[in-house]
Amino acid sequence: MSFFPEVPPTDDDDQPEEVWVPPAWTQPPPAWLPGRLPEAALLARTDEVAVAVTGVAVHPSGVSFEIESVLRNPQQGRRAWAALVDRFEGGRFRPGLADASDGLRFGVELADGATAIAGPGHFFDGDHTEAPVGPVLSLAPHGGSGDDRIMTATSTLWLWPLPADGPIDLVIVWPEFGIAETRHRFDHLELDAAARRARPYWEL
Repeated sequence: MSFFPEVPPTDDDDQPEEVWVPPAWTQPPPAWLPGRLPEAALLARTDEVAVAVTGVAVHPSGVSFEIESVLRNPQQGRRAWAALVDRFEGGRFRPGLADASDGLRFGVELADGATAIAGPGHFFDGDHTEAPVGPVLSLAPHGGSGDDRIMTATSTLWLWPLPADGPIDLVIVWPEFGIAETRHRFDHLELDAAARRARPYWEL
């Protein structure tokens, strides 16, 4: 006789539990092929770090700025490099040696003067069942990789709702690494045309 009781088989007719779907203002729609724009820009650079936009992906509901942050080793030993990496990662999305108030923050200013901020201390805490008054900017870290010379981290800035065509100022500040408030203007983002090229993977 087995010590363990028999596990009853799963009833295939069971209805799956209702899955929570993140609201549209918090992230790009899943299972969509976005319309892409050939945009890239170096937002800021110091002797240690660089932050760049490596791509722009557009959906009917909003626009994603693909962000790459890179840290290089200024010829430090392994212990000092490990501490530097902890500051780099801690300033992005996890508790570490970095002070959250000195962490990486982003903001946007649209052609009509509307603004939004993402980063430490800026989280949407309203009612997720009701759409907020936009614009809303969300920062979603994806992870990173590296070695004893270079660390690279990627993240996405999601701007909701899709703004009208026109200039967008992307603003960055990262006190932890000496990056003062810096602004880059994207002058000619053809968002409407790119959004029309976006397609879901499956028609529902």
